[in-house]
Amino acid sequence: FAEAAQVYGDPWRIGVAQYRNGDFEAAAKTFARVPGADGAFNQGNAWLMHGQYGTAISSYDRALGFQPGRKDAEDNKAIAIARKAMLDASGKDRDQSQGDTDPADGIGEEQKGKKTSDDAPVEIAEGEVNDEQLRATWLRRVQTTPGDFLRAKFAWQAAQVEQKEAKKAKEGETQ
Repeated sequence: FAEAAQVYGDPWRIGVAQYRNGDFEAAAKTFARVPGADGAFNQGNAWLMHGQYGTAISSYDRALGFQPGRKDAEDNKAIAIARKAMLDASGKDRDQSQGDTDPADGIGEEQKGKKTSDDAPVEIAEGEVNDEQLRATWLRRVQTTPGDFLRAKFAWQAAQVEQKEAKKAKEGETQ
């Protein structure tokens, strides 16, 4: 994928190759050159994988500006918000207990979006890749612990249930 990224001229293809190579920061910067909702959405995915949750949220907001109601952008934005909140909270706890430290100190290299020596390229099907294969590849490349990912996902799901219940309660009051 690294070689492909150097050969391609189209920013979309370059960004996809960089992303699949695990070079998420470069992919995010390349996807910034891709116009529209798809470019913003994929830039958000790359920033999310790189651990830049605030920047990912902004990219998803841009994608939603182009394409309001886009479900995958809303879902990924919610995951980025939950992950950012969790890391912010854990960073605050460390700051209080250990003095003046960097909130990222307790985050493993794989969670910072940096490649570790154990990282191996993810092989995917040759040629055209469908959405399901791309999602599966994305999930394999998520650079966070499964526990942290699931906590963020379950927190997001719980928030969705609470929002629905609040909406139902509000609708009941207006009737």
